[in-house]
Amino acid sequence: MKTQLYSYIEKNFPQYLELLLEHAQRELRQCFQFSMPWDMENTWISHTFENEINWNFQMYDDPEWTFMLSRNAFVLRLAQAFVLTGNKSYAKKAMEYITDFLINAEYNPSLENTSWRSLDAGMRIMHWIDAMTLLEAEQEPWFREGVAMHLQYLVSKDSSFLHFSNWGIIQNAGLFKASLLLKNKDTALLAQKRIVQSLIVQILPDGMQWEQSPLYQAEILSALLSMIRDAKQVRWTLDSTIITTARSMALYMLGSIKPNRHQFLQSDSDDTDIRDILTRASFLLEERELDICCYPVLEPYSCFFAKEKELIAFNTRKTQQPTFVSFGGMESGNIYLRTGWDRYDSCCHFRCGPLGGGHGHADLLHIDVVSHGQDILVDSGRYTYCNTEPRLLLKSSKNHSTLIVDGKEATKPTGTWSYEKLGLCGSRIMKEFDNWSYAQGCSYSYVLDQPNPVFHEREILVLGKSLLLIHDTLLCNASHDYTWYFQFSNEGLVTLEHHKVIFETGRLTSFLLHPMSKSSIESSYYSPHYNQLHNKNTVELKTIQKGSYSALFVLFTKEKNKTCSCSIDEVPVFGHRSGVRVNSKDARSWIINTDNEKPIHIIARYRDSMEMLTNGTFTTYARLGVMQDTKVGLFRF
Repeated sequence: MKTQLYSYIEKNFPQYLELLLEHAQRELRQCFQFSMPWDMENTWISHTFENEINWNFQMYDDPEWTFMLSRNAFVLRLAQAFVLTGNKSYAKKAMEYITDFLINAEYNPSLENTSWRSLDAGMRIMHWIDAMTLLEAEQEPWFREGVAMHLQYLVSKDSSFLHFSNWGIIQNAGLFKASLLLKNKDTALLAQKRIVQSLIVQILPDGMQWEQSPLYQAEILSALLSMIRDAKQVRWTLDSTIITTARSMALYMLGSIKPNRHQFLQSDSDDTDIRDILTRASFLLEERELDICCYPVLEPYSCFFAKEKELIAFNTRKTQQPTFVSFGGMESGNIYLRTGWDRYDSCCHFRCGPLGGGHGHADLLHIDVVSHGQDILVDSGRYTYCNTEPRLLLKSSKNHSTLIVDGKEATKPTGTWSYEKLGLCGSRIMKEFDNWSYAQGCSYSYVLDQPNPVFHEREILVLGKSLLLIHDTLLCNASHDYTWYFQFSNEGLVTLEHHKVIFETGRLTSFLLHPMSKSSIESSYYSPHYNQLHNKNTVELKTIQKGSYSALFVLFTKEKNKTCSCSIDEVPVFGHRSGVRVNSKDARSWIINTDNEKPIHIIARYRDSMEMLTNGTFTTYARLGVMQDTKVGLFRF
């Protein structure tokens, strides 16, 4: 029997419906595969328990499978399948799983590294309560006893680690939900207090969680939204910090979204569509600025709990454009330079902030580039949390689009969660001028404890949808060996020509113009999802230089059916008043030509000057200036 809700989801979210029912059908047979979009550590291989379920079972060498099993997200899926279809076998199996866990996986301190980690217990109780609410059985005495057991366990779990980790917020959101069900005001207030304390130290002023993972950012926001929904239902007055922080986190997610509405593969994250969470945030927070990247109608999870009038009101809402295009996460060091909000716009993500703990990767000054909606330069992903060679390589600088000096990584991973040494980021800048945008970041990583230090500054210029410039400045006195790494998407073919890298897909061609005489292509790992490992092409560009040095890289993208070329020429710089030619270590200038466009003039200054500089056409005192015809952008002084 298809319900009205079934028809709604079938019409608006057919792929989600198919995936949910596919999983629910497996789970009726005690067959588990954790491949739903928000399963934090995906698995693509199923395992079936023929008889009794071993709640501490581990698939191969990865304990994450055990953790996914213990979170019991499948209980909620089965309840949702029952609501959609009216098939009572789904409801029966959901309650069987809960009772089986309560009987056969009762809490024991020895299980705190398998089925009773506090994070997973918090997520499990949230899934259970949602499921039993849908089954209209949440007040069953046996279930309330199980919730009370979880509540007491979660109350006992508090530490400095939890205070500073995503674990603490998520598990205490579970404690809050359990407290509301049991009408335990004291533990609800305790959960709220812990969460507020954690939010104050974990969420940076720009809205990003300090661990630098878009995945865990989304999981924390989802937990906060669950609290907001539950509080509204029972008329509980939440601490305003929770609501304002959820709004800040949601706006950060909007600012950091890719043109295809997925999150970037930063640190330990996956290539996941985030429209559902943004839609939920828009619905619960009534934040219309999010709507540009939301679904046009309410997303599936919220539909199971929303009242009909709420659903109608949201689906007929008036949307509005965001007040920003590019977004500067200045505290976290994540700058997003975009040309618009269309799926075929361009966007560059520039990493110029702190590492972010164990989930962080050695990605200082790395860039991701999406051009005309196509991934060009990518992050490499995470693949696994097991301490293996792929894990260490994916976290390393060599698997990010950045620079290594003298063959030594400035931030070097030694294990799944550990590093031998850490780099240090400097200040950052973001500016916009008309449809041009600019970002600057720097690294002290090769200055600290170095006999021959190198200061690295990277500047990014986005000059429309098709043209992006990367300007690296290296200040030093000695001779150094420099290796640039560029991580190209596995969706295209990469070839090399003289001072040019060519990246081709069926729709687009990109050219990376560079000044290096040595170039090569190496195969490297790429993991868009946990437990998925592919190969991509890494381009290495090398040079040896004595003393300070600068390099300009030009990334130009065009549609394949359009004839268009791009060239770059360096021209001398002169003092405007004196007419004296300036040394190239003090200032440089380039002219970029593309078909059917006016030439673009760039002047970069590396030392202070007592006069304006000129290349004969463009004259400026700016440290970095750009001119095209009558348009002038002065981005730095």
